[in-house]
Amino acid sequence: MNRNALVPIMAVAIVNGIFSPWLLAVFVLYPIWYPAWLPQYAQLVYMASALILSTLTIMVSGVPAAIHERISGGANPALTTSLWLAGALVLTVPALPNVMLALGLR
Repeated sequence: MNRNALVPIMAVAIVNGIFSPWLLAVFVLYPIWYPAWLPQYAQLVYMASALILSTLTIMVSGVPAAIHERISGGANPALTTSLWLAGALVLTVPALPNVMLALGLR
């Protein structure tokens, strides 16, 4: 897989991490996952929450691509990357209303 192919996947995951409706749930549950030794500023917790959601988006959207690659033996890396990007886009669909609101299109 070409490393440059990961750029759009990461971009979609970042958008999902920032605008996902699940961000509030991760933010509210910060006492469970946030280290006690870090300062508890709301901005820092928000940034860490968005990072967690972005990382989860990359990990979960890569599962169908990994299954495809395992079954096909890695014969078509472009298709694997496309599957990974499609998975990330599907996971980002719930964030689209917030993106539209942030862009002033709604």
